[in-house]
Amino acid sequence: MKLWFSEGSPFARKVRIVLAEKGLEYEKDVLNDFRPVDGHKNIHPGLAVPVLQDADLTLFESNLILDYLLRTYPHTDARNPAPPLITSMTRSSNHWEDSKTLAVLETLTNAIVNLKLMRDSGATAEAIPYLKRHEVRIQSCLDWLEDRATPEGFAPGWFSVMDINLICSIAYGEKRGVMRLTARRNLQAIIDRFSGRPSVASTQVAEAPTMSSPVA
Repeated sequence: MKLWFSEGSPFARKVRIVLAEKGLEYEKDVLNDFRPVDGHKNIHPGLAVPVLQDADLTLFESNLILDYLLRTYPHTDARNPAPPLITSMTRSSNHWEDSKTLAVLETLTNAIVNLKLMRDSGATAEAIPYLKRHEVRIQSCLDWLEDRATPEGFAPGWFSVMDINLICSIAYGEKRGVMRLTARRNLQAIIDRFSGRPSVASTQVAEAPTMSSPVA
């Protein structure tokens, strides 16, 4: 098994957390910069990370990879603390509502990353209304998620993919100075609840690299 990723990517971190939860060994292809187009387009047409190769199968996009890992490797590391890692992307009894939550979390993460990259390029909300739209979108998503969350997580009794998405998104946004999570007690409680979990603590967001081209 091999994973292409950067140490700052919130999308790749989700996969790294689940790999750690399952105790799966993998080869690490790490590059904290934009990957050369000619090489990377052969494994992902979107030129992004993460990309996972498992035997003859190559997958990209983080939630697709997570779905594969949960389906293909149902075991988890017995040393993991409670609550256990969830066994599927969504709960069968709450599939569509959980799917909506995952969709909003994906929108949130995309908005945070795009806002960071636009600001790095010198864009301002006054000059580019789309940048302001991202700022508003982030707060709107956080408000919606706060109403659906509980202090025990989005799926109480489990360490869910929804929880993992939230943790990775907020940690990236705060580490890169894009946003701060304030006045949202349920979301903060989820982050505090799982921050010391080994899979989370061992995959902290790296410092932003110093380079001419902005990267996530």
